[in-house]
Amino acid sequence: MIVIADYRLPCGQAVELARLGYEVIPTAKLKNVYDEIQGHADIQLHRAGEKLICAPEVYGYYKNRLPDTDIVRGSLSVGSEYPSDIPYNACGFGDTVICRAAHTAPEVLIEYRRVADTRQGYAKCSICVVSETAAITADEGIYKQLLENGFDALKIRPGYVRLGRMGGFIGGASGLLPGGLVAFCGDLMSHPDGAEIAAFCRANGAEAVSLGNGELFDAGSIIAVPA
Repeated sequence: MIVIADYRLPCGQAVELARLGYEVIPTAKLKNVYDEIQGHADIQLHRAGEKLICAPEVYGYYKNRLPDTDIVRGSLSVGSEYPSDIPYNACGFGDTVICRAAHTAPEVLIEYRRVADTRQGYAKCSICVVSETAAITADEGIYKQLLENGFDALKIRPGYVRLGRMGGFIGGASGLLPGGLVAFCGDLMSHPDGAEIAAFCRANGAEAVSLGNGELFDAGSIIAVPA
């Protein structure tokens, strides 16, 4: 089982992923975006079912590292400023994608039957996926979108996720892995809603695991590679 994670993921957390049975492929470095997100997987690519859709500037990197994976070259490059940096930062659930549609790559949108448009462009960053029918977010608008589209959703307090000198997002600090694990970058219990998050995961057939100690930090999501 292969996952993609920020090339700067702390060694101890990469080792913990390996101990759990996952091979970690480090992300490429996107030099034209600000430092904190240069290695964020959810800025560079999007998983839609059995496909990975990549920004054109990193397509060759992932095609070389994952030759047996169906990888689509996206038509939009990742820009240096918001919202031009979000064409692949969409969150897919089965036949539904939550995103800021006007700034999402068309190769992503065509993979879904239903598009739930949101004002928050960092949709994947903002959503911790627990299953194809359940998710966690601190964003009020996304929370309402989840409920309106029939998903089981948990609204948590904003904050408590680090991203360099800025605040991060719960989706960027996590990843749904094969085998029903929801991995968190840092210690889930450092979040004041940590126990509620763990209980929500269990109620939806998943297990929350902490990859390290200390506060949660936004690593740009951990993305599982289609088998």
